[in-house]
Amino acid sequence: MATETFHQSLWSALTPAAEPMPPLVGDVSSDIVVVGAGFLGLSTALHMAEGGAKVVLLEADEPGFGASGRNTGFVVPSLKTAFGPADVRGLLGEAGDRLTALVGQSGNAVFDLIRRYAIDCSAEQTGWLQPAHTAALQRILEQRQRDWATLGRRVEILSREETAEKIGASGYHGALLDPTGGQINPLAYARGLARATMAQGVGIYAGSRVQQVTRADGKWMAVTDKGRVRADRMLLTTNALVDKLYPAVADAIIPVRVHQIASQHFGEADQASILHGRSPVADTRRHTFAVRWSPDGRLVTGGLVMPGPMPLERATRYFSKRLENIFPALGRIRAEHVWSGVIAATLDSMPRFMSLEPGLDAAIGCNGRGIALTTSLGRAIAGLYSGTLAVGEFPLPHKPPQPVPGKLVAQYGPAFWLPWSNLRDSLESGAGLAAS
Repeated sequence: MATETFHQSLWSALTPAAEPMPPLVGDVSSDIVVVGAGFLGLSTALHMAEGGAKVVLLEADEPGFGASGRNTGFVVPSLKTAFGPADVRGLLGEAGDRLTALVGQSGNAVFDLIRRYAIDCSAEQTGWLQPAHTAALQRILEQRQRDWATLGRRVEILSREETAEKIGASGYHGALLDPTGGQINPLAYARGLARATMAQGVGIYAGSRVQQVTRADGKWMAVTDKGRVRADRMLLTTNALVDKLYPAVADAIIPVRVHQIASQHFGEADQASILHGRSPVADTRRHTFAVRWSPDGRLVTGGLVMPGPMPLERATRYFSKRLENIFPALGRIRAEHVWSGVIAATLDSMPRFMSLEPGLDAAIGCNGRGIALTTSLGRAIAGLYSGTLAVGEFPLPHKPPQPVPGKLVAQYGPAFWLPWSNLRDSLESGAGLAAS
């Protein structure tokens, strides 16, 4: 059983307490009930309510309690490294073009929403930087820039020298810079979305874990320990925390525990010497090196660690050492906040929009690219449900969940994948990265 770390995170320390939200008591009805108040559930509920729908949102703990409020806070208008516009089109056909369009505008979607609702979440639209750790991947990023240009979207390619200057570390072969990306305090964003959602008339009930999903008299019913919601339609946005609520959804994803650390505070001189321009960095390695400055001058990074005893201590050692190796001029790194969360991974690293039964859907599987993707996907789902977006315009296939083959074995996949990936990354990077 993993140690609960929600209140140990940097974001919990920096973010004002959430407004009290009562649990569900008694019976209520709505047009739609959304289960799970992460970014996807909040975005869907908000955009549905803006269109005039009556919406109830049920949350087992508090908004942002899952992966939404625990991640590094990157706003990344991209899928995983392997999926550029041409790759997505090859995988999904015409639907891939629609998904590419959604992803391409997802960074602006987040920051526009933040501005529209005046959400105080340390938002910085400073661009997102993806450095290439090999020459071959730099060529792929250059082709990706050309692919985006044909779609009317501008991203930049940086040279080796420009990349070293911007990051403060040499060894990369160049980088792709997407100016629409950036960084936020993810927990503050979740709480701000919750306030905006309630202001639109959505009933958010915290501490209301859904214990059962049933259908009666043509309505869907979400049952908690103290109440019930009856609705024409239900959407599950629990992501990796679906557990036993709907086993077919749980069987379609692989839950992966990710750890994060935040370092000690650094002064202005150190902050000016690396990550110049405050663009968050997520490179092309299999075990991605991702790093950013926090609002209070700390380096935030994370990823996977090998399973076993004392995972928080091992995460502290591993990610602190990783920062020291790449930025040796900073000296010893002290991890003053260490926390973890669970993301939903899929075998093909693509998100899912699952049709479970008539009127019952689930959206899941962001594969660690949650903030921008879920915000935009929630808006698209709201458009589909309200009729402003035609079925043929939706960016994902809408089909029943497909179980992960050999799920009992596949869930241990990250444990085998991590050492192999670290070895390959090390060999490909040659002498490795160092401070410039």
